[in-house]
Amino acid sequence: MRIRFSALLTAMLLWLSGGVAQEAARTAEIFDRSGDAGQLTIRFLWLGEQVADDKPGDCMILTSPDGQVMVLDCGHPLASQYVIDALDAMGVTRIDALVISHPHIDHLGGVPALYARYEIGTVYSSALVYEKSSYYRAYVEATANTPHVYLKEGDSFQFGDSVRVDVYNPPAEITYPKDYPTGATQFINNQSLALKFTYGESTAMLAGDLYAAGEREVVSRWGDALDCDIMKANHHGASTSSTSVWRKAVSPQITFITSDTIEDLSIAKKYTKNGQQMYHTLIDGCIRVQTPGDGTYTVLTEKDRTTTLFD
Repeated sequence: MRIRFSALLTAMLLWLSGGVAQEAARTAEIFDRSGDAGQLTIRFLWLGEQVADDKPGDCMILTSPDGQVMVLDCGHPLASQYVIDALDAMGVTRIDALVISHPHIDHLGGVPALYARYEIGTVYSSALVYEKSSYYRAYVEATANTPHVYLKEGDSFQFGDSVRVDVYNPPAEITYPKDYPTGATQFINNQSLALKFTYGESTAMLAGDLYAAGEREVVSRWGDALDCDIMKANHHGASTSSTSVWRKAVSPQITFITSDTIEDLSIAKKYTKNGQQMYHTLIDGCIRVQTPGDGTYTVLTEKDRTTTLFD
């Protein structure tokens, strides 16, 4: 009996080690930049589990077809090592564009850690001020000597030579509510940058933590211009967001949810209807999506999905 148990244990350990080795190989492939040339590539990072009673947050690393590197949000400060590990695995020494969607800790908290390790070219953000937050003040101090572009709806800029980024939020004039920033979570989220990336025939929408009211406002102002092939679900896939009007306006073929938990299963399932694809960092780990600009996309996940939860 002891021999039989030992054999079973050995088999299990070999199976597990094989799975770990396979995942490690997949992780290495996701962060291998050798195939990035000529592609718009977005890497959605898994930033670990809840930290300090807060979300670990968002971070996307984009590479342009000509090799420029953009970091869009950089997570909670206690999750910054995940961002650093990813950038180091990619061989990055310079971040050409650091983009902050909005000034919440789980989106800009890692900025000082990035400045301690990498050269930063240009910072892009909205003009929203959030002086109450010590993490916002640390971000302002870290970026003080870097060229800074403040974005608003109607703006556009280039990411490398061939990717255009159009800005659909926040509005040109930010009207702060009375008693700001007390109770201003929803207001701050609704000032998130809404960015549409266009490379040839391929399009992607990344819009931070827009809440339902913010989604409706952006749709009312921009309508069909928001249509994109792929997008990140707003506010980590929570029920605060992903309204039908937003989903209809963007009408993505593929949606990515970045969260350490399933914020709302019913929301996640909305992105798997009518042949749409949905990926979730909790289930799929880090995710790489690439397009050569012809409207087609190749998705690679760190983990093989073993659940039918979203079906």
